[in-house]
Amino acid sequence: MTLILIVSILSIMIFYSAVITVNIHRTLDKENAGKVLRVLFPSYFLSISLLSFIALIFSIFNADIFSSVLLSLVFLGSLYSRQYLVPQINKARDLQVSGDIASKKTFAKIHGLSVSINIIQMIILIILVTKHLLG
Repeated sequence: MTLILIVSILSIMIFYSAVITVNIHRTLDKENAGKVLRVLFPSYFLSISLLSFIALIFSIFNADIFSSVLLSLVFLGSLYSRQYLVPQINKARDLQVSGDIASKKTFAKIHGLSVSINIIQMIILIILVTKHLLG
């Protein structure tokens, strides 16, 4: 069950990053793309948080310490992104739109952190899939 959850999380992350966000930016103007992504990102991070927490519980019950530690990182990273980074990104973007020039740098920095956390989470999940498949 842990492997199914890990693959599900990784699949959601790849699909969201490679298909949903790319197509939203291609299809909508900048303002409307931002509105849609503001609605989707909290749900995305919540989904990753919940699924990684369930996978973490399974790995703990299986006494798989390695997977438990890595799944804890995925869980905490998505929780941090949802609860802290998303509101900060939105605030910086609002300031930027209202003409605050300094907020552009803040937005880029916080958004870059969010993207980095997401990439690290995907790498962790790939490691976990490999571990489970190779036994």
